[in-house]
Amino acid sequence: MKTTMNRQKNILSKYIKSIMFLLFFTISVIGCGNISDGEYAASVTLTGGSGRASVESPCTVTAKNGKLTARIVWSSSKYDYMIVDGKRFDKVNDEGNSEFEIPIIPDKAMKVQADTTAMSKPYLIDYTLTFSISETGTEVEAEEPAEIEEEFKTESELENPPVIAGLTYESTDENKSAKCYRIHRYADGYAVISVYDGRNYLVVPDGKEIPKAEDKDLRILQMPLDKIYLAASGAMCQFDTIGAVSNITLSGIEKDSWYIDSAKKLMDEGSLKYGGKYSAPNYEMMVADDINLAIESTMILHSPKVIEKLEQLGIPVFIDRSSYEQDPVGRCEWIKVYGLLTGKEKEAEQAFSEQMKKVESLSDIDFSGKKVSFFSVNSGHLIITRAKDDYFAKMIEKAGGVYVAPPEDKDSNSTNLSVSTEAFYDYARDVDILIYNAAIEDAPKDLDELKKTDVIFGDMKAVKSGDVWYTDKSLYQFANKTGDIISDLGTLLSDKSDDTEFFHKLR
Repeated sequence: MKTTMNRQKNILSKYIKSIMFLLFFTISVIGCGNISDGEYAASVTLTGGSGRASVESPCTVTAKNGKLTARIVWSSSKYDYMIVDGKRFDKVNDEGNSEFEIPIIPDKAMKVQADTTAMSKPYLIDYTLTFSISETGTEVEAEEPAEIEEEFKTESELENPPVIAGLTYESTDENKSAKCYRIHRYADGYAVISVYDGRNYLVVPDGKEIPKAEDKDLRILQMPLDKIYLAASGAMCQFDTIGAVSNITLSGIEKDSWYIDSAKKLMDEGSLKYGGKYSAPNYEMMVADDINLAIESTMILHSPKVIEKLEQLGIPVFIDRSSYEQDPVGRCEWIKVYGLLTGKEKEAEQAFSEQMKKVESLSDIDFSGKKVSFFSVNSGHLIITRAKDDYFAKMIEKAGGVYVAPPEDKDSNSTNLSVSTEAFYDYARDVDILIYNAAIEDAPKDLDELKKTDVIFGDMKAVKSGDVWYTDKSLYQFANKTGDIISDLGTLLSDKSDDTEFFHKLR
């Protein structure tokens, strides 16, 4: 009891000191020329439009080589691009409210435009943004990096278990497809999750002592982990599958952004609450709810001070890297990580095995090399598609299809690609099946509406044959159902049904 009380006092003491520091140590900076490279907080005011829209304040501003870039978050997910100083900037996220990274000039009213798709047709709306910058943090350095630098491990390096004084290594779990993590087992129920970004997480069983590890990169996760702040929204489906959503106390996205019923239900009941987004979590709520783990996506690497503050409060940070798995089955296999963290390993193993059976059942099926392209059309009249090595392209191939992508762009390292409608027609006009990505852009209501989008669609093979499909909006929140998604793609390719859980035919 005394130990728990002392721990809580220490956490509160650190938190109060941090708040006092932020209140009294604020350095106002005027003009770009006086700002050294680093990351800053900026208050933002927005005027213009209908008055209903807003942007989050404060926001994060990065200074590098005399230039300032702000990451702003709108109050809606319907903004798809902005015009700043005559240049177009597309949104940088796929889920939640629209986020942009734009160049700014502090303490100046900046005239910008933002395109919204919330109405019957896209509108480019005039706004004015004003940024006021202050440098804040628990420690101010002249040249702090804007994001955390990482040292990545090779696959062979991941196989090497960390040597931990007082613990006896026993074995390393064999992964089916996942390449970005390994689970190393030690005597008495201890385990280490080694991630290829260089981080090692020591999972300490409930009631067991924490060993005195000398490795500064070894992060301690003390079981039970039953009061979690989840900002990595893609992991919620894994918790749902193994029956561990109740382990999550605070959500990094609001209820309306969830497609997972158990998450929405708990938020309705109040047992799961919105705890602020990844870059601006509600620290007061975290302390009050005694949060014992923060699970973040790699977006948190753009906000290193948030990691620092969480750790000062005694809240360990686990960074989910499942989206970096090149094999879609590897993404699904991260369920084993969350099974370990929640004490639901048997449930996780069973769920993964069931998904694998669905994938393997398609391995010997021949769909005669049906060609498939994946796309959507944004309000700027550009085709948004995926590169040939994207995980969704690989799901199509696992289902027996042949994914047709744009010609390789040697200057692009992104799997998300934008091409003109003419370029799309050049490489996709003869594909057998078109799949519209309704998870990021609303799908046309029917084939006639698609044809009206651009003249090219009326002359495409898949449109003429009526073999056009659209995805369910929930597609990206269900990595736990990779086998189901691939199986649905198999149904689509075999023309056995006009409707599945994740894909629906456009008529």
